[in-house]
Amino acid sequence: MPSLSLTTVLLGSGLSCAILCYVMAQLRRLPDAPSAFGWWSLAFALGTLRFVWRSLQPWIGLPPALFGAEALQASAAVLLLVGVGRLIGFQPGRLVLAGGIGVVVAWAAIFVFVRFDLVLLSVPLHFLAGGALVATSITLFREHRRRAVLNLNLAVPPFALWGLVEFLYPLTLANPTLVPWYFLLTQGLAVIIAVCLVVGALRRFQYETRRAEDRLAAAVETMPAQIALFDADGNLIRGNAAYHADYGASGSRAPEPSLRFEDLMERLSRHRSPRLVEAEGTHSALPTGPDGVEFEAVLPDGRTFTVRRAATPDGGSVLVAVDISAQMEREQELLQSARLLRGTLDAVKIGIAVFAADGSVVARSGRFVEAIELGDSSQTKEMTFESLLRVLAQRGDLGAGAPWDLASRAVAKSSASGGEILLALPSGRPAKLICHPVDGGGMVVCGLPAAQPLIGGSDARRQMDEGS
Repeated sequence: MPSLSLTTVLLGSGLSCAILCYVMAQLRRLPDAPSAFGWWSLAFALGTLRFVWRSLQPWIGLPPALFGAEALQASAAVLLLVGVGRLIGFQPGRLVLAGGIGVVVAWAAIFVFVRFDLVLLSVPLHFLAGGALVATSITLFREHRRRAVLNLNLAVPPFALWGLVEFLYPLTLANPTLVPWYFLLTQGLAVIIAVCLVVGALRRFQYETRRAEDRLAAAVETMPAQIALFDADGNLIRGNAAYHADYGASGSRAPEPSLRFEDLMERLSRHRSPRLVEAEGTHSALPTGPDGVEFEAVLPDGRTFTVRRAATPDGGSVLVAVDISAQMEREQELLQSARLLRGTLDAVKIGIAVFAADGSVVARSGRFVEAIELGDSSQTKEMTFESLLRVLAQRGDLGAGAPWDLASRAVAKSSASGGEILLALPSGRPAKLICHPVDGGGMVVCGLPAAQPLIGGSDARRQMDEGS
């Protein structure tokens, strides 16, 4: 075979080895890739240099070309074995690595420059390379059986076959015409290994993708909300069991797997909550907007849903419908309790105000405003207990002194143990605030004339005086 054909095959083998080196380097970045991939990618980088250097034989001569090629190949074999050692738990140090490379380079130099002998040069070094490749294939198979990482079993046969080709290299010494075929086989095996590794990585990616989808689907199925994913054309991609059981809170129990997103939203918008429609000044119009659309829908069967639409990056939509019927019932119960409390407070003949732990007004009767002579009753709606006392102090109701100090002392006293706060109202009549701390840090405050007992009778008045 002509020399040009050998050079072409060598350059092709170098390109194939470079592709394999690149694939190894990329797979090394994966989170579950074997630690040996870094060493193996470096080994195939040396293999690429080997083929390129050997192709320079017509220009640099046979001895330098043989020495560089065999030394680079043997050094790559040492790196392969280091990677194998890492996978089986052996951690070779830098001295071991440097010593191994030094031995094979010295061997190549001796039998090229000191005593030229192709048999002693090639046979041991190619057997070393073949053994390293076979050891790599066995280690890959072991790693695949142990962790099923990246489907590495696909690359096991071509690695083993490459090792067999290295064992058969001495045959080319007897028949030099086989040398180009040796390099051609090496080129093909490098490409096959690269393809197998890529295919294995893709299979692994598909497997992990399916697992992630299954986990996501399982998590979505456990959620009580109705969740559905639609593509950019409005077609349903996936919906959880709650969605399919009721088809998007649409009120239709009949199977409608072809229900499009726009039709579903239109149907839901026809059942929008009357209080929201009145507040927004619209008549159940389909909500618009790219993301975050939210409204309440009251279905004919009486259930209330909070419907939210979120846009996906690919133009699709995610629909989440949450049944808030129980929450609405609790809210109605709370509203009824609040009305009952306000009615009770208004029915009592003394002024009463209830403050929360943060000092804000929870409820108050109209007589409370009259008892402390606040002309605008709306003032007390936003006042805290402390701000109310400051208003009274600034008005002079708490006596002489700095209003802030008077109010702070009154707050501290009433919050600690309750008691009475005497007031001198603008009308000239005396009044008092009787404070009762309650569990949780709140406060019940009664406003009444100074001479009037809270409950009636001297015993109740004496109890209040003792509590102060």
